[in-house]
Formats: sequence, structure tokens, C-alpha cells
Amino acid sequence: MKSEALHSDPTLDPTSTTEVGTLADRISEAIGKNSIREFAIKIGVSEGTLRNLIKGGEPKLDTAIRIAEEAGVSIRWLATGNGPKYPNRQRDDISQEGIVYVHQDQFNEEYFLIEGYDVVVSTGHGAFNDETGVRRRLPFRKNWLKYRSLKPENLKVVYAKGNSMEPAIHSGDSLLVDISKTTLEDGCIFVLRLGDDLYAKRLQKLFDGGIEILSDNKEYKSQIVSAGELPMLQIIGKVVWMGKNLD
Repeated sequence: MKSEALHSDPTLDPTSTTEVGTLADRISEAIGKNSIREFAIKIGVSEGTLRNLIKGGEPKLDTAIRIAEEAGVSIRWLATGNGPKYPNRQRDDISQEGIVYVHQDQFNEEYFLIEGYDVVVSTGHGAFNDETGVRRRLPFRKNWLKYRSLKPENLKVVYAKGNSMEPAIHSGDSLLVDISKTTLEDGCIFVLRLGDDLYAKRLQKLFDGGIEILSDNKEYKSQIVSAGELPMLQIIGKVVWMGKNLD
């Protein structure tokens, strides 16, 4: 399933014009007096990526929400140009221009915000970050989650590091993991813990009861976990979606 970009709904078309301009105009307005380089560092993207968005490029939803969070503006306003620019303002909060600000209920009706944890999942030789606090929240359409039979309470977002799963997964990709799906399915990608390390790998059952851990990058050899070693392996959940960086 491809990553949901902001143009997946006609109302989120980055080229559409509203009374506050295009999406590129609103991104520029959100950056404000910050330098492009400084703002790019704050939201975790390259300066080139941010400059491309200012020129009319198409951001992913997770990038858009990072821009909104850093700038303190409403994601709905940033994406569509509609609704209040600033979130969580009461009806009686009226600016000098006569604009009435309200809560962004319409956005909340359409999206779930899935917690993205500060956990690095290796797609190389193994990496682990035990600071498991929530780093950010990524929006996913409720209709899409329902179509995929995914329950928001079972979903977590983690981040890939390494190149052993290329071309499927690249370093820096966001991985949506369903932690309720821990039953091994041949050929599917799972997040698993082996010792102190977390990995995103394909798994294959073996006839002798063991499991083969497979990398998509053929430069990496597969690993065999024998039946007797299975207690050392914990399947955290199944990767059901991934969001890719374009730079």
C-alpha cells in the first residue's frame, strides 16, 4: 500500500488555491522568520526537501504534521487552508480581523493519530534504542484503517535504520507495526527482538521447527534460529505499512 500523501483527497491538493493561498504558501507562512535550514533540522528533514515543499512539492502526511507541530499551527489549516490557523482556540477568541477560532473537530473525525515511538529498528546488523517515549504522532485516515481491518490501539510507528531490507525498506523509513499480529506468516515483514536488538525482517518457518530470518538485500546472509533457540526470539508485531523518505 502506498504512503498516503496530502493529495490523496481532493481537498488536500497541494496545488489548490484558497483564501490563504496554496499549500506551499502556507508552509512558507508556517516557517515564518526561521531560516529554512534551521526549520528543516527541527522537523528532521533535509534543507533540500523543505525548499522543494516551498516551491510546491508534495509533502507526506508525517512531514506535514511535523511542520504544523513545530510552527504551532493547525494541521487542517496547513493542509487545506480551511479552519483556524491555530489549534485549540475557543469560540470567543476573536482576532482584530474578526476571525473566530474553533477546535479542529473535523480533522479529528477523519484521522487517528498513531503514536510514533523513539525506537530505532535495525534493517542492518542490529540497533536498539531503549528510550521508548512518544516522539511524534502520525495521522492515518480512519477509513483506510477500517478497510485494512486495523485497530488504532494495536498500532505503533517505529523508524528503520540500515540497508539490509532494501529495496523494500530504506534507512529513515517509518514503519507502522500491528502489535496484535505476532503469529508468524511466511514471507511477511515483522519487527522482532533477538537478544537486545530489534530488527525488521522477513521470517520463514523451517521444517525442523526453527525460523529463518531473511534480508531483502542479498549482500546480507540469512540467520537461522533453531527450535531450541526460539525462546530468545520475540515477535513484536507485523509491519503493515511503511512511509518512505524521498531524499
